[in-house]
Amino acid sequence: MPPRSYIITAIVLAVLVVISIPATLGFSVILWYWLFAAAACILAAAGAFKIANGLGEPFWIGVALASPGFVWAANNLFVLFSNGIHPVIWTIFELAAYLALLISAASALRLVETMSRPRVGFRVGYGLLAASALLVGVGLIYPGTIFPKPALYATQTVDEAAMLLKYGAFIGAAVMITIRRDVERWAGAAISLISAYLFYQVMWPTYLLEGQVETALFWLQPVVMLIGGAAVWRMGSVLRAQSHLDRPAQSLTLANARP
Repeated sequence: MPPRSYIITAIVLAVLVVISIPATLGFSVILWYWLFAAAACILAAAGAFKIANGLGEPFWIGVALASPGFVWAANNLFVLFSNGIHPVIWTIFELAAYLALLISAASALRLVETMSRPRVGFRVGYGLLAASALLVGVGLIYPGTIFPKPALYATQTVDEAAMLLKYGAFIGAAVMITIRRDVERWAGAAISLISAYLFYQVMWPTYLLEGQVETALFWLQPVVMLIGGAAVWRMGSVLRAQSHLDRPAQSLTLANARP
C-alpha cells in the first residue's frame, strides 16, 4: 500500500477537483489538467535522479531517465510563451521527444543489466534502440524517401520492436528494483501498469477508439501520469534512504577489516 501521506494527498486533490469543477466549469478542468501534468513531470524527473543516486549509478543515468520530462517541459513552456509554433520547431520537439524516450529506455535497460547477469540480449537491445534512432535520423535527412517494400517492412518491424523494448525496459527496471532492492510493491506495479498503458496508446492509435472513450482517456491521462510520477518519486526516496543506511554499515565493515 502507498504511504498514508500519499493516500491523504490523493483524497484531498480529488475533493478539490470535484468542488472546483461546478464553480468554474471548463477553466478548472483545464487548470487541473496542466497542474497534474506538471506535477507528474516534476515528480518523475526528480524521482529519476533519486533512483540513479540510490542505486549508485552515475549522474548521467539520472539525466537520461529524466530527459523525456525535460523535453515535455521545454515544449510546453515554448508553447505557453510563444504566439505560435513554426512547423520546423514542432518537428524538432517531436524528434527530441522520440530520442529522449530512446535514451531513457536505454538507461532503464542499463539498470536492468546491472541487476542481472551479463547476457547477449542486452547488447541486442541497445543495438535495436540505436537502429531506431538511426532510422529516425535517415527519415529526417531524407524526408519523403520511398523505400522498397522489403526495406519498408524491415523499418516498421524495427520501429515496433523498439517500441516494445522501450516500455518493456521501464517495466523490467521497475520489477527488478522492486524485487532486488525490497521496494514497496505498489510503486513497481504502478510504473509497470502505466508503461503498459502508454505502450497501448502508441501501438493502437486513439482514432480507432470511440469518441467518448478517446475523450475520457485524454482527460484521465494527467491523473495516470501523476500516479506514475508519485510512484517514481517514492521508489527513488526508498532507494536513497537505503543507500544512506548502507554507507555507515560499509564504513564500519571497512574499519573492522583494518589491522
